[in-house]
Amino acid sequence: MMRFILVDIPDRENFYPFTLTRSLADCRVGIFTFKERWERYLKEEAGVFSVHYLQDLYPIKKVFDTQDNLCFINVTCIPNAAVVSQINLLKEGEKLVDEAGKWIATCSKERTIAKILLASYDPKQFSHAQFINDSIHLLQLQKQFIMQDFAFAKENKQSIAIDSTNRVVAPEHIFIEEGAKVSCSNLNATDGPIYIGKEAVVMEGVSIRGPFVLGQKGVVKMNASIYGSTTIGPFCLAGGEIKNSILMGYSNKGHEGYLGDSIIGFWCNLGAGTCNSNIKNTAGAIQMWNEAKQLWDTIGQKMGMLMGDYSRFAIQSSINTGSYIGVSANIFGNGLLPKNIPNFTWGVLPGYQFEKVIEDINNWKKLKGACITEAETNILQHLYKLTA
Repeated sequence: MMRFILVDIPDRENFYPFTLTRSLADCRVGIFTFKERWERYLKEEAGVFSVHYLQDLYPIKKVFDTQDNLCFINVTCIPNAAVVSQINLLKEGEKLVDEAGKWIATCSKERTIAKILLASYDPKQFSHAQFINDSIHLLQLQKQFIMQDFAFAKENKQSIAIDSTNRVVAPEHIFIEEGAKVSCSNLNATDGPIYIGKEAVVMEGVSIRGPFVLGQKGVVKMNASIYGSTTIGPFCLAGGEIKNSILMGYSNKGHEGYLGDSIIGFWCNLGAGTCNSNIKNTAGAIQMWNEAKQLWDTIGQKMGMLMGDYSRFAIQSSINTGSYIGVSANIFGNGLLPKNIPNFTWGVLPGYQFEKVIEDINNWKKLKGACITEAETNILQHLYKLTA
């Protein structure tokens, strides 16, 4: 019986564009998605409760139809043994909050999210909770997540032997899963661990500095240069120069060009020679579009881009400092591209027809042995109507 439900509704807008097409529970930084990480601490499967148009991705109706107590957990809370211990102590009608009153978890028979979040349950305080604030915060916390996940990954397991053709520094902080192939590369785990997932491939001449994660069946192409902290998710293709970035899954940056201080969603593609800027020529403060607030935020001195699911850049694209890229945009154009590229952009303007959106996504999915699902199509149709 599923007892734990991860909730992203209170803060999901802070994680646009990624939470436009999936729950934050399904987003990845480090080895695991947030859901996978919580499940390792909870030691059982967890459900996901999100906004209505996303809920078909996360079937929990059978659980909600019961009269059992469920434990609703704020997915933005970073799990650890201490917070899970406190969650497991909750009784019906009790909630766990941090010292500032921020919600962590509630035990209840209630099924209406507003009542779960707003009701005056008996509060229990946990003063050591840490939360993820927004998408940019994911990059700032990436090293912490990789370190945390690496400890889990090697628990009760042994790495396969590191091939002797590699040049290795700090091999005790390198873990290679079964079926992975790494040869003739430079692996330096001095500043953080290096994790290579099952059946992943690191080709000849690659140089990697940890902290670094390569997910299952991911590929790093010849002579790539990768700096920590970086996550290359499952079934991703990586090449060129990458620094402090996240590719969540099934995305390609397979050729020369620079990617830095950026997060790339699922099923994205960066054409050959594409580069992003992560610092202004003036080294001044960067402004970035905040989709939830519909305004420009000043975010600091270094930031690349946030790129939503299913979006693609043409070859030789020049991406501006602090760019926000929406969902399912097919982007091409001369010179520095706009810093705010909305959902369903064609080139740099609106007009990507919905039938063509679905056809093109399906073509890209077929390249990796998948196809677009009805639930995914319905989510994109919902978002497309909002742009009309």
